[in-house]
This record gives sequence, C-alpha cells and structure tokens, in this order.
Amino acid sequence: MNDRDVETIIQIVVGLVVLGIILVPLLAFVVYVFVLSGARKRIVQRTVKTHQQLIGNKRWLPARYASEARFKSWFKIFPWEGAGILVMAPGSVLFLGAVRKNPLTLQFAPGNATVQWLGKCPWPNGAVSWFQFTTADQKHYFSSETGAFIFGSNRGTKELFDESSRSFTDTVGS
Repeated sequence: MNDRDVETIIQIVVGLVVLGIILVPLLAFVVYVFVLSGARKRIVQRTVKTHQQLIGNKRWLPARYASEARFKSWFKIFPWEGAGILVMAPGSVLFLGAVRKNPLTLQFAPGNATVQWLGKCPWPNGAVSWFQFTTADQKHYFSSETGAFIFGSNRGTKELFDESSRSFTDTVGS
C-alpha cells in the first residue's frame, strides 16, 4: 500500500463521516415528524371515539390547531401545537382536540366569532395555509391535517375554511 492509497482511504473515511454528520440529524428529524404525525392521528381517533354522541352524524374534519401566542411566536419548530377535529353544525363550528395532552374544546358561532382566510403565512409559520376564528378576546388558528408532511395543506385548509364558513351561514332547520 502506497501513500496515494492511504490518502484515498482517509478521504473516503472523512467523506463518510461528513455524510453521516449531515444525514443523521436529517434522519432524526424525519423520524420525529412521523412520530408527531402518529400522535396527532391518535388524538383525532381518540377525540372521535370519546365524543361520538356529540358528533353524531355531523360532518367533521381533522385539523391542526395553534393559539394566538403560538402562531405569533418566532421561535418554534412547528407552527401548530395541537390537533383535533372541527365539527360542522348548522350555525356553529366546534373544535374538539388536545393541546400538549390537555383536552381543548372551542365553540365558534356568528354571535361570538368571525372566521377569516389567511392562506400561507410563511414567516414564522412555514409553508402551511391557515384560517382563523377571532373571538372577543383571542384568535384561534387552524390548518388541515395532512399527515407527516404539509403537502396539500392549502387545498385541505381551504376545504376546512369553506366548510366552516358555510356552517356559520347555515341556520338550524334549513
């Protein structure tokens, strides 16, 4: 083995170490994303099972949730902090879900809230589309549940927004 062979072996080893330094954190992040996605899916399943009587035959859609403080925060990995379902009822929208393992129930009706499309709000909320419910004292932000990745967020969130807007304008018995 000559000096050129040793130098080649060292270059290969250094290249593999550098590649490992780059890929290990990326792989860990991808695993983390899938773990969180599974947790949100379980929250939705548990919510539907727990509140089946309340939901009845009303249309519901899975959603990601962010409080006003979380949405406006500059330092975060993910812009959402909870998951659940939006239940569409004539004249109102009900959010049933959980934030940091704590149950959260919010009811929005035209008398106490307004709904507004935001679309993509890139900084600091990533490439996720959003809409908000504004009440007298705070704002609540919602995006569609798209699984592990955010692809399709705009279409799914627009569907959530449209359904929510329709529920606001529907009246009981119409």
